[in-house]
Amino acid sequence: MSEYTRRIDLKVEIDLWDWTKGATTSTLNITKDILNFRFQKTIKTPKGSCQLTVLPQSTHTHILDILNAMDVIRISEFGTTKFIGYIQRVAYSGSIGNDGKPKRTAIITAVQFGGLLVDASIGFGMGTALGKKDDLLISLAGDIRKAMKVAIDDGVSFAELMGVLFTNFKEYLSRLGSGNFITYLERYLDVESGLASIAIPLLPRQFELFNGTEQTLTFWQLAEQLVQKPFNELWIDNGPRTVSILGAPDNKPVTLSNKSCLVFRETPFDGTVGGISDQAFSSMEPIHIDADHFLRFDLAKSMDEVYSVYHVKHAAFLLNDITRLMTGQWQVDQERIGKYLFKPLITEMFYTKLQKKSETGTEVQFGKVEDIGNDAALTLRAWFKDNDQYLSGAIGMMVPSDANADPKIGDKVTVHGIEGYFYVEGIAHTWSYLGPLKSDLTVTRGYNRTKKIELKDKIFRRSIMQ
Repeated sequence: MSEYTRRIDLKVEIDLWDWTKGATTSTLNITKDILNFRFQKTIKTPKGSCQLTVLPQSTHTHILDILNAMDVIRISEFGTTKFIGYIQRVAYSGSIGNDGKPKRTAIITAVQFGGLLVDASIGFGMGTALGKKDDLLISLAGDIRKAMKVAIDDGVSFAELMGVLFTNFKEYLSRLGSGNFITYLERYLDVESGLASIAIPLLPRQFELFNGTEQTLTFWQLAEQLVQKPFNELWIDNGPRTVSILGAPDNKPVTLSNKSCLVFRETPFDGTVGGISDQAFSSMEPIHIDADHFLRFDLAKSMDEVYSVYHVKHAAFLLNDITRLMTGQWQVDQERIGKYLFKPLITEMFYTKLQKKSETGTEVQFGKVEDIGNDAALTLRAWFKDNDQYLSGAIGMMVPSDANADPKIGDKVTVHGIEGYFYVEGIAHTWSYLGPLKSDLTVTRGYNRTKKIELKDKIFRRSIMQ
């Protein structure tokens, strides 16, 4: 194994936040007090987590005396920031061991900073409590409704809609007197650098994202309605790193800033049906996990996410759910319906994208709306029909000193000894005092271009693994 992989370079810092002043009072470096840590992220939720075990007392300072909830923690590896989160809990425990000596440890639990967009609630209840119950509709509903109506004629991108949503989210907080919370968000959160998509929605199925009487409401609840999953992805990761986004300027990877960044992109699975995706995964540059860093594998084929029929409810404005389900066509995987019987994947479009240009502006071709749903169902079939042949599971590796060689969520990877590619949906980094720095990747869609992966390399043979 290469020598440099055994030289661990870590830094753990905590910004102590003064909520009265809305500013950082100081930054605490606790690197030398860390006994172990584990942080994890997944593309499926912005609520990644982190847990650190630390020595509770450094010189004359006790960690319980200085750390508080919502202080911000940053973990850097080999000089690159890998995790940004806010502290949720600080715990301290002590005991007397069998040898009669005292043992004391502190555990810091943190949430990836993007988790605030899931947990930080506003809503009618907050406005009522502060005597400003109408501000929710004034700040959020009005401008969002306007932006979505503009999308009909002028075409507003997903990125622009997310920007409008975040701007009005902050406007509501401002009306409620939460200026320090806005400062806190803007210090650590970036909602611009990862929103490079040029996809244009056009006509939405509905203009109202909420009714104004919700007791609690979060940014993520509103944003997820606009995303149109599974055709698009919305997730959080921190830079500095690059992200491959189809449709970005010159189709070059987008660089995330050194903050927690909101990322929106079309789901990068190959499939040209309906024009929703165009060989996105094939065009992504893979990160290779070489023999020096490859530690373990745990791979499987599964029927857990296998489907035999596909249906997409099109974005028919004002039609009820049953009517929308009855329109369009079911796309059947004849091979798998005979094997698994009826296992449906039913989703819905939020936008009608089909339009034509005329001298008077943009027009929706309503007669072809059903075709959009049908094409989308064909796309899903192209994406998921081989799910029971894909390899998925976990890949364990040493964290490389080169940040560009360290796989992150949303990346495509190749692995030593395996002819094929994987999609990284989750990562978990772990370290213990005097031990190696490791990364466990949660991988899916393991395939070798047009055929399934065959584990032929000697590292997979029983005689080698014994």
